[in-house]
Amino acid sequence: MLQFGTILLDIPFIQAALSGYTDYPMRLLARRFGCPLVFTGVMLDTISLHPKASREKKFQPFAQEHPVAAQIMGNEPKTLALSAAAFERAGYDAIDLNFACPVPKVLRRRRGGYLMQKPAVIREAYLRTREKVSCPVFMKIRIGFDSSEAAKEDFWTICENAARDGVSLLAIHGRTVEQQYKGAADWETIAQVKRRFPNLCIFGSGDISSAPTAVEKLRTSGVDGVILARGAVGNPWIFGEVRALWEGRPLPPEPTLAEQKAVMLEHLEMILDFWPTRKAIPYFRKFAAGYCRRHPQRKQTMLALMKTRTAEQVYEVLEQFYSQPV
Repeated sequence: MLQFGTILLDIPFIQAALSGYTDYPMRLLARRFGCPLVFTGVMLDTISLHPKASREKKFQPFAQEHPVAAQIMGNEPKTLALSAAAFERAGYDAIDLNFACPVPKVLRRRRGGYLMQKPAVIREAYLRTREKVSCPVFMKIRIGFDSSEAAKEDFWTICENAARDGVSLLAIHGRTVEQQYKGAADWETIAQVKRRFPNLCIFGSGDISSAPTAVEKLRTSGVDGVILARGAVGNPWIFGEVRALWEGRPLPPEPTLAEQKAVMLEHLEMILDFWPTRKAIPYFRKFAAGYCRRHPQRKQTMLALMKTRTAEQVYEVLEQFYSQPV
């Protein structure tokens, strides 16, 4: 069992912070299906410094989802630290500093993955944050800004600093910032970090689309844990599956169409409650591809869901495709 402050992980598999996905509804479903720790989508550090904005419910933790970590991103160590303190006061159980985001507009603003080129800034951001909060502080990085020798040197400096400074959890995505999500994730480099710094808690990320893959990567890489990202979108059942495999039990049966429908309806209702009506259905459609992967008529079901514009239309599609044996 892993422990970070008051956070106990009974299995070494956690949900990633996914911008535009891991809001409260997805986090709550993940927790209910067995995920021991969830993360917000990435939040800009400056949000927490504006009281009116920070009180919006999308930036607040909810009682039913703990433990939950706030992932924040910025480019100024002092502001990141102040933001971390504000999110801790808001009730988050841990702070996660994002130095991995590869989105071009983020890089242009010298945030996220851009800072993989600035090991000293990353270290200062961590140390200042550590001084301002009493909860665990995690960091998310990639295996370099690009594949150059200079980038590799920066990466190892960041890892060495993290080990020396006592970062609670270092999450490493197995691609460079330049790669974004292209190519295969490099789990060997992640494994090398764990071998070189055995006392540093390492969680690996990248290309985890199924429970068997998650367990296999954990066992072959020697890392402390695995992060489930895109493979968990529209697929909360994956957390029960990794739990079963990790505990030596067989995979649970596939959820029936009726069970899938019930979860999708619950997710939709939470989104309708959480988001303004005009945004809710387009937002729900983002999860359609994930949910439909388990349907025998995947393509037809997904196309039907992607055409929906109202909640009533979604209900009709679910009734059509999930109420009768296929």
